[in-house]
Amino acid sequence: MMPLRHYFDGTNGMAIEGDVPVSMLVSSDKRPDAVETMYFRYSDHFFDKSACSYDHELAMMSLGMSMSAFTYKVSGDKYIRHLLNTIGCDDRSIKTHKYEVTKASDDSCAYAFAAKTLGDGYHLIPVVIRSHHYGGEWVSNAHVVDESCPDYAMGFKTAADSVYDALNRYIDNHGFDRRKIKIWITGFSRGAAVSNLLGARLTFESGIAKDNIFVYTFAAPLTVFDRAAAYTDNIFNIVSEIDVVPRVPLAYWGFTRFGTTLYLPCKARRGAEEYEKLKEKMVVEFNDIMAQIGLPDTKYEPIADQELALDLLFEYLDDLLETPEKYAEGGYQGILMDYMNSKFGGSEFEPRMFLKFLLDGNEELANDVCSLIEDWNDIGALEKVQRISRLPSKRKQGDGDRAPASELLSMGLSIFVRYATKLTATKVTNGDQDYYYEQLVNMLVDAYHNGCDSAILMQHWPEVYLSWLRSGDEKTLFRTTSYTKISVK
Repeated sequence: MMPLRHYFDGTNGMAIEGDVPVSMLVSSDKRPDAVETMYFRYSDHFFDKSACSYDHELAMMSLGMSMSAFTYKVSGDKYIRHLLNTIGCDDRSIKTHKYEVTKASDDSCAYAFAAKTLGDGYHLIPVVIRSHHYGGEWVSNAHVVDESCPDYAMGFKTAADSVYDALNRYIDNHGFDRRKIKIWITGFSRGAAVSNLLGARLTFESGIAKDNIFVYTFAAPLTVFDRAAAYTDNIFNIVSEIDVVPRVPLAYWGFTRFGTTLYLPCKARRGAEEYEKLKEKMVVEFNDIMAQIGLPDTKYEPIADQELALDLLFEYLDDLLETPEKYAEGGYQGILMDYMNSKFGGSEFEPRMFLKFLLDGNEELANDVCSLIEDWNDIGALEKVQRISRLPSKRKQGDGDRAPASELLSMGLSIFVRYATKLTATKVTNGDQDYYYEQLVNMLVDAYHNGCDSAILMQHWPEVYLSWLRSGDEKTLFRTTSYTKISVK
């Protein structure tokens, strides 16, 4: 095999710099499977300095690279391959894997590698983890706990290790000198979790200098227990606390991420006045992006205090799933994987389908809950309280493998009952006892009605992350510690 370093890479040794077109899937359900093109700035000079120094423009280009790897079966690796060509990677250098619907729950992932020369005598190897429309890989997101992998989220770790092995073969088979290569890794959501673990293992074990391993992740779930996460300041994780995905698996269990987590603005962290000023700039960018991708009427309108409503939801989850062992041995891991397997073709959480999945076998309760949620915006407070109060009596106690479904359902019903209780108290005292419960219930109802376009799930759109990144620089946008969470339960 001819060493890859002798391949013509299309650049004639000249540095590439400028705006490059990135084709990507649109996140909104209003345009399912639509593909649009946006422009991102790329430069070979992004890689001149140490990977341990955050670069805001490289972060935005990394997000664009991640978005180009979103796909569905008929398009395969078409968009990521085109982008890699555009930044100077010869097609002969590109290796892609598993760009088709994958077997459910096999803890794998699709990815793309490529290579190009840089002006300083180094080779750059981009590594992009597919992050959306990944078929059966989605089941692996719920595969967290396994006694063979005590320090990591199992589904992410197994996928990351498979990419690590493949990347090492790629490097060795093509004769690269590990002292003269730079690795650029990126991913979003599940792809971000895999990228986080891949970047850490490369840093610890590959023989490539940490300064030459550039890792940028977006909306990454938690990946590793505290005791294992150190010495990885070349990894940058950009997350939003208004987004539910970076909150799982549970931080309550001790999960964290490798590298530095950079938190985007939220009201609880920055205060109402500063947050509104920052959000105003973000909305300008969001509206511009929506116009570019054919959604000019789509608005960015998170529920007020959404991060605190999520805190309330996760207080309930922390109480229900006290330990990783309870999650695995109590059947919760299995039932979530069963749900994901039941909707094999997608990579999105569908609240309506999940609710009916949990209520399988109890048609009367299923109909009453769904009817209540569907009527929610058209009925008054008294009728809400009356209908909520009747729900617990229609619950059937689960048994066997369905017991976790019964307990999850019980948790959901307890939130609605507590909301009704606090709503009644509020009406009597003219206080605001129900505020956070009202925000949480409204958020859940909105998710049921609007799915991916709801206030809670829209926060996980890459277009939302991109809007924030384009609205300011790292000093303006980021904080590196979470806000202090106060129980509102």
